[in-house]
Amino acid sequence: MNGSVQPRVASIDEAGEFPFAPTDYVLHLLAAIVLFRDAALDTELKPLGLTISRFRTLSVLIRCGACTMTELSNYSTVDRTTLTRIADHLVADGLVRRAGAAKDRRQVLLELTEEGRARHAQAFAVIADCNQRIARGVPEESLRAVTRLLTGIIRNQTDNPATLASILDFARD
Repeated sequence: MNGSVQPRVASIDEAGEFPFAPTDYVLHLLAAIVLFRDAALDTELKPLGLTISRFRTLSVLIRCGACTMTELSNYSTVDRTTLTRIADHLVADGLVRRAGAAKDRRQVLLELTEEGRARHAQAFAVIADCNQRIARGVPEESLRAVTRLLTGIIRNQTDNPATLASILDFARD
């Protein structure tokens, strides 16, 4: 052998508790949680004319104020092509407006309308209720422990402070 790491052929939980090694299984479970939650929320948000992706976009604008498409993409973790379609829908529905940036007229800022703020508040209540149902019966300390664990996993994925801040702290430069 030349000292290189041998690839795993299979993911095996040596303790036999899970169908895969915990490192792999936790990520599989996270993906399933997001898939099921997003599908449920898309159904629950439909009467408000929103999807979970549109809600997330509104949430970034609530938290950060007017944003460029690049900032919005970074903060929402949605690719720009998808985000452009989302923004088009939000603008057409009167929830967001496009405005020129003061420093560079070629740059477009997206900002919330009053209707966007109101719709976000309605949707937030729906989402908070859904989150409560999902977490029902799970002790708060367990939720806090999982949150700390997931924060560590995210930190392991990037050394870029701006990326970490946009995801973990939802901060703005």
